[in-house]
Order: sequence, then C-alpha cells, then structure tokens
Amino acid sequence: MAMTTDVTLLERITDGDEISWSQFSGIYSPLIRLVGGDWGLSAAEREELVQDVLVNFFKASRTFRYDRVRGSFRAYLRTIVRNCIYNIVKRRDRRAQDGAEVGASPLMDCAFEEKWDVEWYNHLLGEALDVLRSEMDEYSFQSFFRYAIRGEPPEEVARGLGMSVNAVYVNKCRALARLRCIARQLNTL
Repeated sequence: MAMTTDVTLLERITDGDEISWSQFSGIYSPLIRLVGGDWGLSAAEREELVQDVLVNFFKASRTFRYDRVRGSFRAYLRTIVRNCIYNIVKRRDRRAQDGAEVGASPLMDCAFEEKWDVEWYNHLLGEALDVLRSEMDEYSFQSFFRYAIRGEPPEEVARGLGMSVNAVYVNKCRALARLRCIARQLNTL
C-alpha cells in the first residue's frame, strides 16, 4: 500500500469515511510499531501504542483540519506518537515500582524526533520502492535494487540477470530519478 496521506484522505477521515480510516491505519500502523520498538516497547506494548495513537487521532479527527501553515502532518502525528509512548512507559514504570512515580527516560524528548525521522524516512523509502517496483518490469527493478540498494557490483548484476552492464547503469539512473519523484509525492504532508 502506498503511503499517500494527502489532504483529501485526511478530509475523508474527518467526514467519517471508514475506507479512508482503514487506509490511514494500514499506512501508519507499521511505522508506529517500528517507533515503539525503537523505544524498547514489548510486542504487546507496541500494539497498545498503535491502538492509543489511532484512538487519539480518531478522536481528534472529528475536528481536525490540516493546515500546512501550522506545520506538517508528520510533525502532528509524531507528537501524538511521542505522547502515547510516554504514557505507556509511565504506566509500565509505575507498575514496576509498585505505584511509585517514575517518569519516562529523560532522553526520550531529545532523541525522539531523530528516531522518528529515521523511521519515517525508512518507511517512506520502503513505500516508494513498492510503488517503483509496481511501475517497472521485474528485471529492470532487480538490476536497480541489486546494484543501487544492495551495492552488488554492476558486472555481477548484469551477469546474473542476463543483461549488459550498460543496461544496469541505465536502469539505476532511470529508477533513481523516478524513486525521487515518488518519494517527494509520498512525503507531501
């Protein structure tokens, strides 16, 4: 599924469209789980995080109006995710300390944005590669992927796929240009 959170998807969610809500959940749930894993949340806590974030966004979506002037949607979602992680960590720490007040890691606030951005861009790259793959024939995509992403020598890629080394270079050039375009489209909010 392509990461195409555009203003119209957000508007349809605000209007209560269930298909759009399902689409939104499918796009962002994997990213939210990854970020939760970065903060050492257990598998159960990561699922709790996904539910907390989606519930918080769902509640806010009734009145939510995207305004690019106020900031990116990515920053808005990052804030919801950060707050939900903080609450889960606080609850876990309280349980571990028999009710004693223990706060979340002080590193959390200063490192969260950096980790979020890394996960966001990794997720974006994965989604962009999926879109690119759907647009290219399999041999061209494989030559690009093996050479540009995996770093295999172009001669080895060419030999393995039965194409010329020049074709590997041309595929890389064309695919990178298209990948940049796809990534820009996916990262519009």
